[in-house]
Amino acid sequence: DGDTSGDGDTSGDGDTSGDGDTSGDGDTSGDGDTSGDGDTSGGNTSVTEGQLEDITSSGLSIHFIRFENDKAGDCTLIKCGDTEVLIDAGSTQSSATTIKKYIDRYCTDGTLEYVIATHADQDHIAALVGTSSGGKYNGVLYSYDIGTVIRFDRTNKDEVTEAGNSTLYGKFLDALDYVGDNGTSVYTASQCWYQTDGAAKTYYLDEENTISMNILYNNYYEHSSSDENNYSVCMLLTQEIATDDYRNYLFTGDLEKEGEEYLVKNNKLPEVELFKAGHHGSPTSSNDCLLSVIKPKYVAVCCCAGTDEYTDTPANQFPSQAFIDRVSKYTDCVYVTNMVSDNADGYEPMNGDIVFYIDENQLKLWCSNNTT
Repeated sequence: DGDTSGDGDTSGDGDTSGDGDTSGDGDTSGDGDTSGDGDTSGGNTSVTEGQLEDITSSGLSIHFIRFENDKAGDCTLIKCGDTEVLIDAGSTQSSATTIKKYIDRYCTDGTLEYVIATHADQDHIAALVGTSSGGKYNGVLYSYDIGTVIRFDRTNKDEVTEAGNSTLYGKFLDALDYVGDNGTSVYTASQCWYQTDGAAKTYYLDEENTISMNILYNNYYEHSSSDENNYSVCMLLTQEIATDDYRNYLFTGDLEKEGEEYLVKNNKLPEVELFKAGHHGSPTSSNDCLLSVIKPKYVAVCCCAGTDEYTDTPANQFPSQAFIDRVSKYTDCVYVTNMVSDNADGYEPMNGDIVFYIDENQLKLWCSNNTT
């Protein structure tokens, strides 16, 4: 069934550089810095270009799925052997068709062992619900056997409109009821963090317990925010590649600056190989308070570069200039799914589908369009 959850006991010194323990004492002065000589100038990093045909045999692959539209949205597939993790499914309800077509290339048993819904915005949960035909929805939650759903704790959204109709969030709750009735375990991030009601803080994705999915502590699991993005479920994927040698991959949804500050304060974060850019490369996310600790080697941005979906100010359009300026201190390996175009569709692949995968213990990159 792909469920390799351990005993959930991750208490200790808060060191995430190996055993999946992400608990901290709140004091990150000094000990949160895992840098070497501190020189981040230049940001020159290289990655080995991979081949599409090698991905299916990889022991670990991380896929950032591009959408067939000009909108921002997240959907990340993590595959470890026969275990699949899906993080979010934007950008619209009609995106379910694109996402399922992609998933089916790699998930051959019809089961997603884990689905993480980071927060309640449309561009993260819409395709979990999908569109309706004859009263039946075609979203991800209705289309696969789901082992465990890990969802956000809080939202500022309503379940119904003033007219009494279900909102997208209300339909998402209906989808959770559906999978729950069919045997899926549904937990909030705080239940995972506190390991209550059967939830675990750490889930192992392989039988050898070398690849762990660690739910981090976000202050806004338990406190209100005026910004929906701050409710995002945050996860650190850790891969043991040798004794005391690890690769880390960080996913923070759309967490904003305040949330990032708390994330650093409350978790002992390691340096990471890969960072899924917060909030699609927004100027208000992926801030120095976080980047200076994790020092990412590679960054994936799920957006349509240059779209005016949220702003007419070019510098603030995803991925924003402020984001690029900040992340460039640590790496020049930044990859983006889509970009606007003057073609008939109004968009085209930038890097396209972005896949980082392990081949012979080496991290490689394949993109459906290009890797530049």
